[in-house]
Amino acid sequence: MRDKRVKKEPGYSWIKYKGKVHVFSADDQSSPFLGQIYAELEKLNCKMTEEGYIPDMSSVLHDVEESEKIKMLNHHRI
Repeated sequence: MRDKRVKKEPGYSWIKYKGKVHVFSADDQSSPFLGQIYAELEKLNCKMTEEGYIPDMSSVLHDVEESEKIKMLNHHRI
């Protein structure tokens, strides 16, 4: 993609925290609520796992441990 000067548009996530919707992209570190946002995402990920959700890791092409692949999917850092 770099050779052809093609730029990928970033993906965005939305989360409602204390009645306000926050929008951020992968690896976005600009929010003053970053810690709270990631804590809430972690709670949601744990709840999903408890309910039986199993992430599809076939899209993670990096050669890393399975636990790291799950982190990548959970935080959109692919």
